Amino acid sequence: MEYVELAIKINPLDPFREYISYHLAEIGFDMFTENEDGLMAYAQANLFDLEAVNEVINNSIDLGCDVQFVSTIIPWKNWNEEWEQSYSPEIIADKIYVRADFHPANPGFQYEIIIQPKMAFGTGHHPTTAQVMEMMLPMDFNGKKIIDMGCGTGILAILAMMLGASSSIAIDNDPNSVENSIENVLKNNIKEVQVEEGDATSLKGMQCDIFIANINRNIILNDLALYKETMAPGGVLLTSGYYEQDLAMITKKAKELGFEYVKHTSLNEWCCACFSCEV
Repeated sequence: MEYVELAIKINPLDPFREYISYHLAEIGFDMFTENEDGLMAYAQANLFDLEAVNEVINNSIDLGCDVQFVSTIIPWKNWNEEWEQSYSPEIIADKIYVRADFHPANPGFQYEIIIQPKMAFGTGHHPTTAQVMEMMLPMDFNGKKIIDMGCGTGILAILAMMLGASSSIAIDNDPNSVENSIENVLKNNIKEVQVEEGDATSLKGMQCDIFIANINRNIILNDLALYKETMAPGGVLLTSGYYEQDLAMITKKAKELGFEYVKHTSLNEWCCACFSCEV
């Protein structure tokens, strides 16, 4: 199988690195590595859409980013080996240690999560995932039912169980994410996580106390009403996957549906916001 290698030249300190990788992931790029010149992104050649890539890059330029790219067709390589060379453990709030199974264990942390890096989003390295995890730490998960929408690697559902949740349903529309989430649930010896392939229409009949949606702005805005239908009064909604500048429209839509804004954090312009469901 052939792949497209996208060499993206961008300043290592430019915050748009995250923006570009996020939106490339939405159009089929499933692996990213960093170097001194910028980013390397990879997609299966049969999924490569040059027009869509140009749109992501041109949008970045319009927003003030200085970026260039070159695409090259390359043969298949051992992607897991590539990951092992570039993937490092991640520490969240000095309490959570996220590692792959090829990293040594570290008993010095309160929580240790094993995430096998493959083609799913959510290893704790991205500001959105890291912020959600940090916001989860002080919350009361004891005995709570959790829904993790757009679960990626399943990392948030796994953490919820470690924090005392009674059950978690992890949902993603990407078969690779579903497969990876199941693998990660098993690696962490978590039995109470149910992993399903689907989208917000799959929520019918489900109930939860805490709903987590780390996806993107448009999907959250479109599906908030369906999230609300699953939530018990007094429930908590955690959202991320969008920029802080988008928080106002998320908050407005949430308020229309009966949510109350509680708080938010931001990191590298990415936002994580908490809402309560009172009715």
